[in-house]
Amino acid sequence: MQHNVPAWTIFGMFFIVISLAGSIIKERDDGSYTRVLTMPGSYGIVLAGKITAYLFICMIQCALMLLVGMFILPYLGLPSLVIGNSLPAIALVALGCGLAATGYGILVGTLFNTQQQSSTFGAVSIVILAALGGIWVPVYVMPDSVRMLSEISPLYWSLTAFHKIFIGGGHFIDIIPHTLKLILFFAITTITAIIFNKSKR
Repeated sequence: MQHNVPAWTIFGMFFIVISLAGSIIKERDDGSYTRVLTMPGSYGIVLAGKITAYLFICMIQCALMLLVGMFILPYLGLPSLVIGNSLPAIALVALGCGLAATGYGILVGTLFNTQQQSSTFGAVSIVILAALGGIWVPVYVMPDSVRMLSEISPLYWSLTAFHKIFIGGGHFIDIIPHTLKLILFFAITTITAIIFNKSKR
């Protein structure tokens, strides 16, 4: 439970990439995006609204998954998830993970022109990043070569931070390095999407 519940929680949060990217492309295709650009305000404000909405969904999804691990799975004969005593640390990791997922979704939606392209690339890339990040098989049982590649996966950073809390009994200070990586990933993907969107316009 200490591995599987946070692992599948992270995987589900990152899979929001497909719907977020599809939403961006749909708005571009049906003319909604063009109408929004004619209104007062910058593209950054529009983007901030979309990020806020999808981040809120990610946070709710994370909370529900953890509650299922704590209260529902024991009724199925499984051990209960033990989340420790550092709720602020859990919230910070969930926030970083949600930001990374939304940033990646915005980048995918900006780079591709059709929903088929974005959904295919989004799904395949998340599955690959999940496999590298130890979502299905813990990283410590992987070969050394694959273990080195895990360091590039934002899902690995998220899972490691949750492990520090749920398994290692860590606190706020213990998860800051991994959370900073997630926030930096969000910043890089979002800025790249803004630059690419401006060049396309």
